[in-house]
Amino acid sequence: MQLIQRIEINYLRSLYTANFNRVGDLNVVFGRNDSGKSNFLRALNLFFNDEIEPEQELDFNLDISDARKVAARQAKGRQFIWIKITFNVPENYSAVLGDEITVKRQWNRDGEMNETVFPHLQTTGQRGRLTRFFNDIDFTYIPAIKDLEVFADLIERMYEAAAESVAIQGATQRFVDAIGTRTRPLSEQLTEMFEGPARLSAPADMASLFRNLDFAHGEDSHSLLRQKGDGIKARHIPEMLRFINDIEARPKLYLWGFEEPENSLDLKSAEIEADRFAKFSSRDDTQVFITSHSPAFYLAENENAEVQRYFISKQLVNDGTPIPSNASSEISSIEQAESRMENAGLLQLPFLIRRSKQFQDQIAKFKDQAEGLQEFVASLERPTLLVEGVHDISMFEDAITALVDGNDIEIRDLGGAPENVDGIIAAVMQCGGLHPSQRAYFLFDNDKPGRTAFSRLVNHPHPSQQREFGEGKFARCLPMTDEFTLFLDRYGIKRNQAFFTAEFLYDAEEAAELCSELIAGRETEPDIEDWLHNVNGQYFGAIGQRPYQRLVSAERATPDWLFARGIPSSIKQTFSEQVTVRGIEAPLVDDIAQAIAAALIPN
Repeated sequence: MQLIQRIEINYLRSLYTANFNRVGDLNVVFGRNDSGKSNFLRALNLFFNDEIEPEQELDFNLDISDARKVAARQAKGRQFIWIKITFNVPENYSAVLGDEITVKRQWNRDGEMNETVFPHLQTTGQRGRLTRFFNDIDFTYIPAIKDLEVFADLIERMYEAAAESVAIQGATQRFVDAIGTRTRPLSEQLTEMFEGPARLSAPADMASLFRNLDFAHGEDSHSLLRQKGDGIKARHIPEMLRFINDIEARPKLYLWGFEEPENSLDLKSAEIEADRFAKFSSRDDTQVFITSHSPAFYLAENENAEVQRYFISKQLVNDGTPIPSNASSEISSIEQAESRMENAGLLQLPFLIRRSKQFQDQIAKFKDQAEGLQEFVASLERPTLLVEGVHDISMFEDAITALVDGNDIEIRDLGGAPENVDGIIAAVMQCGGLHPSQRAYFLFDNDKPGRTAFSRLVNHPHPSQQREFGEGKFARCLPMTDEFTLFLDRYGIKRNQAFFTAEFLYDAEEAAELCSELIAGRETEPDIEDWLHNVNGQYFGAIGQRPYQRLVSAERATPDWLFARGIPSSIKQTFSEQVTVRGIEAPLVDDIAQAIAAALIPN
């Protein structure tokens, strides 16, 4: 949220003049110790809560800038402190107040505060609307020292935010009633002694009772506030504040002012905390202001939040040297930060920022490389099934996973059936390679290219039978279904002339009907038209003219029609998806999967 657009602070403590001209969702303020970082948050607290710090009102003589005192005495001018804030007006107020409004508040020596609004509000209705607008703004200031009072205040606010719920009211009343029941004898004695009702009752302000609540932290249920370290305690604060904001009965516009949230945090915890603040600031109801020395907060980013960074320089009264016109410098880059901080003797901070980011990037890069190497090494050890095409993977993946853990066997595709040994080696290397000791199973289609590839690996006359051609290396062509062998016999096609692919393992009638459905309406497309009016090219020269004509004229959506042609390449992906959706059975797939699993994982 970018409720505040611009901040101008004049004459408050060390801030003679400090202008923050481009305020973002998350605003991180850096500078040397005693430069005025905390005074920036104190100025916001003074503007919104009329306090310099929690429970500490403005002491004009202490809080006015020393430099302003000198300048006022020399010019015989008035002494005052003023803060001007420009707001982006929310839509529900913009019709009356406009899209942008600036409010200047000035505190004089006598303690009086005067307010000026730009543009000037002409009517009582406008002034009332501005008051309502400010009532909707909730600024919370968390100082650098986060003592028990800070937690007590937040816990009290938690109760106040939740007190309007029926559940809390009921629980509170039961608590009070239980106290009354247990102390009834005392009440009766006191009533008799003083001749009038007397009983123990709950305090008028129940919130004060809740200030002493604590968190039971960890498995040992230790007291968070009294037994845990400052770092653990500090990380609870933004979460508690976010919870309070979320459960309040009336939603508001939340401004957070956190002073050095990295205190007592190690670097990793600070990085996590910085990311959390960036995430909180990306909400449409929260704007965050932070003072910090930590690179973790300087580097905080969120893709949904604009992060602005400012460097504060101390403005001193000295031997006449002009006071810098602006204590605040916007930092738009690491290089700019180095320049500013080098002049202030803080070169080590941007150096740490830069090195921290570089180390993080290197660690992330090495981690990615290590994970990739681990995956590669694991793949060299994992038994692997190699099939001809990508669509074959989905066919056998489920069947093999049902038998063994899906991670135990890797399935890759060769991109087709290689025609020779060099082609097989190239295809294997292309899909990831194989280790000499790695168990591997080559499964080819039972067609001319598949049988040729099988024969290059295994010198065996029966391609449908599994053969081992090296230690842990197996090869096989798909076994033909009974339906397909009957088809071959009807047309006088020899087994070594057959064209049998993985799609033929499905029930032939259902597969043929599905294929016919998928090409419906596409018959005039060149590839489909050519496919319809011809049989598979592997049958050219393998069968006579009469069987060929019978295959060409086979009735559409029948097994013979499908077996003669196969599945068109343009619909293979859809076919593969639809057989799964429709649950078309392929009984031989399970048998093949069992043989593969037994070969690759023999134990």
